[in-house]
Amino acid sequence: MERRQATRLALSALGVGSVREVASVDEVNDLASQGTADVLVVQVDDPEDAPANPFRFGAGIPAVLVAEVPAQQLVRIAGRTGYDAALGAPVAPRLLYRRIGSVLQRARRLGRPATATANQPSDLVTVS
Repeated sequence: MERRQATRLALSALGVGSVREVASVDEVNDLASQGTADVLVVQVDDPEDAPANPFRFGAGIPAVLVAEVPAQQLVRIAGRTGYDAALGAPVAPRLLYRRIGSVLQRARRLGRPATATANQPSDLVTVS
């Protein structure tokens, strides 16, 4: 919870319009179905327990995985669980902000339903 709050505050300070915190990935499905989420950021302590991206296979919003693990292992886990991007923890808020912009641009190019602009993500959901 503290990590979610720190992430929310840091991203809000960088200009993200709205950041919502949820305790589990299951809660995100409702937000996505309502069209009120543009990006999902999942933060996990143990990357082996990372939940599968509920929006894999291009079925929804782009997702970023954040975990404290060596980069090579993080890439394998993110690929296996269907995330669009992965960052090692601790992550600098500006780097996370830029990665969010990157996945939004990629989603837009691929025609996935992301409504925020790449420079200013408007709505972000964080889970840990």
